[in-house]
Amino acid sequence: MSDARAVLDRFCAASHAADMDAMPGLFEWDVVTVEPAGGEMRGVDAFAGSLRIFNRAAPDAKLKVVRAIESGDTVVIEGTYTGTHRGPLASPQGEIPPSGRAFVLPYVDMFEVRDGRVATHHVYYHQMSFLGQLGLLPQPAAG
Repeated sequence: MSDARAVLDRFCAASHAADMDAMPGLFEWDVVTVEPAGGEMRGVDAFAGSLRIFNRAAPDAKLKVVRAIESGDTVVIEGTYTGTHRGPLASPQGEIPPSGRAFVLPYVDMFEVRDGRVATHHVYYHQMSFLGQLGLLPQPAAG
């Protein structure tokens, strides 16, 4: 296992434990994260804040790594993010009250690791699918 993959394994363990205090040891202070809901975030505090939003909304959430591909200092993870919407979810339009709905969200994370810490992080997931599973979008018409 590469050093980059070891950093990602520690990130997954910290995420499962909702250990936001571990993030500064895993991510560069000026890490750049890009993700569908928040766009570009700069800094480990911004990234940890984003994680707190999701942990508050789905305290039972888990990341499951389905496949990891490593190339040098880059690790790409395909996985699923699962949980239950039991807490308020902050959004640009205000807080979304808990729906009580479970979700299964496939995602892809791409991490570039330098000197044992994540320097860049890109997250890919289908935001409309996520919102639909929470009951926040109308279901498509049957065809």
